[in-house]
Amino acid sequence: MSGWSIINAREAAPEPTPISAERAELLGIEPAPIGRRVIASLIDALPLVIFSVPVPIVLPSLVAGEVWALIVTLLCVVLVLVFGLIQLIAHGLRGQTLGKQMMRLRSVRHDTLKPIGFGRALLRALLLGASALVPVVGSAVMLASPLWDTQQRGRGWHDHATRTWMVDLRAVDPTDPVAFEEARARARVRSVGLARAAAAAAAEPLFTAPVATPAPAPAPAAPPAPAPAPAPVVEQVAPAPPAPAAAQPAPAPAAQPAPPAPAPAPAAQLRFDDGAVVAVHGPALVGRAPVAADDEVVMHLLPIADATRSISKTHFALAIDAHGLILVDRGSTNGTGIERSGQLLPLAPGAPARVAAGDRIRFGDRFVDVLA
Repeated sequence: MSGWSIINAREAAPEPTPISAERAELLGIEPAPIGRRVIASLIDALPLVIFSVPVPIVLPSLVAGEVWALIVTLLCVVLVLVFGLIQLIAHGLRGQTLGKQMMRLRSVRHDTLKPIGFGRALLRALLLGASALVPVVGSAVMLASPLWDTQQRGRGWHDHATRTWMVDLRAVDPTDPVAFEEARARARVRSVGLARAAAAAAAEPLFTAPVATPAPAPAPAAPPAPAPAPAPVVEQVAPAPPAPAAAQPAPAPAAQPAPPAPAPAPAAQLRFDDGAVVAVHGPALVGRAPVAADDEVVMHLLPIADATRSISKTHFALAIDAHGLILVDRGSTNGTGIERSGQLLPLAPGAPARVAAGDRIRFGDRFVDVLA
């Protein structure tokens, strides 16, 4: 893929979707508690109040033209501006202000879980400052707005406006590579465990659909209904152990073969390049941080650690039918291909391709082998 096509693909990439509440719970990410958010805001405001206190005190002297009062006022203004700028820079680069650091909270982007950047930090500060124009009530309502989050992720109005999310670092820090990689590993284990539990439960619709086609064949059992149906059924139960049906010629036409038992749910075994082996029992999404669409039914979410950022957020999808495994590239930046017999077959985005045991799926700088 040429450099120009990569640039065009990145420009045409859709806007990342927010991390769903289910995905966040799977990763162990928890929203910042409202109480600690309020305390963090009070801690951030305290230095500004302290730096501003001398101004009204020296105001009479300032009006009288005293030079020292002017110096004190300018010093207070400089301290407020410098402290505010440091807070904005720290909030943008690290997602933490003084109060958030003390309360072990962090602001991250709601779609990538990365630091929010200076622009969003500035917009958040302006929104909080604007709410303070209504004394007490304005700030109180803004700080309490996470309680009314319809997405149930503890995001306030200023969080929604800036597309940010304040998380609790006591649970997991999404910006810590080591801690977040452990969280992803735990999420992968949970995802596989839930999938296996679902597959072990009674008939999954995704798997019974192919088997349901022969079910209409026994339907002719309905016509014998006008005849005395109970008698043949009772007679059929008794001779069932001795298989010969010729012993009673009359009920023989009424005897119907038992409906076939549901076939076991198909499954595929994948071995990732880090050695992890995963059994896939249904629809799966693989990527840096895969997220299912609102109307998409997915059994597996398989996040892959990617330090080089060669993998897209949702890179490719897998599905299983009665004939085996199906692979679909989800419009990834660096593409997906099937390596078979030493040849690499690139996939067109959105076009399904059949994958067989022994094939190797290549995506970005990573690969996964299809074992069965």
